[in-house]
Amino acid sequence: KMEKDNGFDTYCKEIFEDGPFSGYHAELHVIHGKQDDVVVANDIEGNAKKVVNFCSNNYTGLASDKRIVAAAKKTLDTHGYGLSSAPLMCGFQDIHQQLERELSEFHGTEDTLLYPSGYHTNVGFFCACFGEEDAIFSDEFNHSSIIDGVKLSRAKKFVYKHLDLDHLEELLKGAEDYRFKCIVTEGIFSMDGDILELPKYVELAKKYGAVFYLDECHATGVIGKTGKGTVEYWGMEPSDVDLISSTLGKAISGGGGGYTTGKRNMINYLRQCSKTFIFSNSLCSPIIGASLEALRIFREDPGIFTRIKEKGMRFRQGIKAAGFEVYGDDDCPICPVSVTDEHLARHFEIELFKKGYYTIGLGFPIFEQGLSRLRIIVTATHTLEQIDGLIQAFKEVAEECNFWKNLEGYRQKVEDGLVIGKPDWWKPLAAKAKL
Repeated sequence: KMEKDNGFDTYCKEIFEDGPFSGYHAELHVIHGKQDDVVVANDIEGNAKKVVNFCSNNYTGLASDKRIVAAAKKTLDTHGYGLSSAPLMCGFQDIHQQLERELSEFHGTEDTLLYPSGYHTNVGFFCACFGEEDAIFSDEFNHSSIIDGVKLSRAKKFVYKHLDLDHLEELLKGAEDYRFKCIVTEGIFSMDGDILELPKYVELAKKYGAVFYLDECHATGVIGKTGKGTVEYWGMEPSDVDLISSTLGKAISGGGGGYTTGKRNMINYLRQCSKTFIFSNSLCSPIIGASLEALRIFREDPGIFTRIKEKGMRFRQGIKAAGFEVYGDDDCPICPVSVTDEHLARHFEIELFKKGYYTIGLGFPIFEQGLSRLRIIVTATHTLEQIDGLIQAFKEVAEECNFWKNLEGYRQKVEDGLVIGKPDWWKPLAAKAKL
């Protein structure tokens, strides 16, 4: 019996080997043991090495903190591991209810709804709340979960230029005939280190009668005097923002899970209509216990957020003094260091790893050519020696590959549209790194 090849497997192979990812595949770096500022991780050849970790979203350093681990273990004993159920069935424990209440108190909001992940919060919100008669205004650099949620909602999508208030207002002016208008943006943009100028966006939302939805996944537990994110950072009232989406998988103990918090009527609606909440298993109990402990630590030690800011600033000042360009705001611990070319980004990643520093190089097709970078994240628990050591390692790698000599010419080629494939000066680096 003849079977017709559907061709999909061959298609995937061709895209992987010869498509836009050719020569720049994402690699899994296996970590042996717990997540921390110092980890044992595999290099590109699979050899384990102890390295200082500068690419984790573990902003507060709590992911493997003894207090967090103890709280998770205790909850495992008192409430078990999993719920084997969705929240509206029999998957909602007293500790889930307690966490929702404490998150509301933390943000100063009326109510909160837990989700399986930050991704679920954004997809679940847009799909539940908007349709073809509505308009959504989204920053061009918004996270993929926002992009997917907007697309699945079937609402009219207006994409405004990154942080361009004039362009946003121009689009709002031309969208008077839609039932609902919604402005969605991130508080901190995770790939660029930009902090949103929140007051101006809230002003626009009120002026044009738009719902304002703020993704705080990289701001909660990171900025603000007591870690409450962009709202606190700008000294605004929580009621100025309709809904905030955030995560338990980064600064709040790092175990996974997400939540939406804000006005009670909107949260009640999501509890009844958001499919990513209704049809998903509840978060397992140890994550809840660990998250409650993280909030307790935030209350008792708000100095943790000052340490994040000061240590992030130390890296930013040091790397700039070394001659590198770093994107984003100085108060942000996400420090994207520009290296222009995607292949050079991979070279820096490999060579820094050899020197004992775990970083991730990001380039085309994630970013346009000429905008490749290493996304450095500084945490509250990194030591000054570790930070200064990374800066020194950057300088050494730059000298070893003649980075400064080649930088000017490469940037000019990018501007002239002449960059196609790997630059000539990449070849000896590729051979050295066995790429």
